[in-house]
Amino acid sequence: MREAKAFYSGPGLNVETYDERTALAGTAVEGDVEFYLAQAREAGGAILELGSGTGRVSLALARAGFEVVGLDRSEAMIARAEEKSASLPAPDRARVQFVRGDMSDFDLGRAFGLVLVPFRAFQALLSPEAQRRSLARVLQHLAPGGRLVLDLFDPRLEYCLPDEHRSRMERESVVHPANGHRVTVTVIQRTNDPLNQILSERWRFEEIDLDRRQVRVEEEKLVLRWTYRWEARYLLELSGFEVLAEYSDFRHSPPAYGLEQVWVARRT
Repeated sequence: MREAKAFYSGPGLNVETYDERTALAGTAVEGDVEFYLAQAREAGGAILELGSGTGRVSLALARAGFEVVGLDRSEAMIARAEEKSASLPAPDRARVQFVRGDMSDFDLGRAFGLVLVPFRAFQALLSPEAQRRSLARVLQHLAPGGRLVLDLFDPRLEYCLPDEHRSRMERESVVHPANGHRVTVTVIQRTNDPLNQILSERWRFEEIDLDRRQVRVEEEKLVLRWTYRWEARYLLELSGFEVLAEYSDFRHSPPAYGLEQVWVARRT
């Protein structure tokens, strides 16, 4: 079997096509940038984005006039974000900075009015201890009354069943932004650990050129921890936050099973 590297651990098709694939994520991201912009206007002050990836959210906030720091542990993602940032007008470019770091252990030496953790990035923390450490760091970096917006997926029980090494053939296909090649993404294996609430998926990325020849094949392993809605609320409250709102999408819909968990909380 082909060796699979960790998700986003280096350059490759995963990072190169991230923006194109995220655009297909449906309600998981639909309207999220506008939602974060509204939260930024209410909170005021500088913004910290944890798990900033390719800068999809951070750059939009900078273009809207906000000062933003994006933190991510992947050098490849930061490089892509900085490449995109370089194309912004100088005033917008000056408002955004990307730094490498671990969202469970960082110290930027300053406070922010708003901290964002978009598109399920928090679920890359694989234990309650790591999650609590991260929220303690967030609290440390929030100004008094500052806000946290956290997006998780709400786990569907059938998705989390303990079926060892179940085979999946979930496919999506996008066009590579640099060369027009077709990139097909297949989830070829999923393993669940219900005891620890961990899911592991093996993703295969295949690049096909305009002559239908296979150019590259890469595999990466995605590991996430699912968090139940009640668990997320207790985690926030025990970490020093007051929950202001919870939604199932970015249109302010009420909580619903199996959709998103969008949490808005305030430092108490």
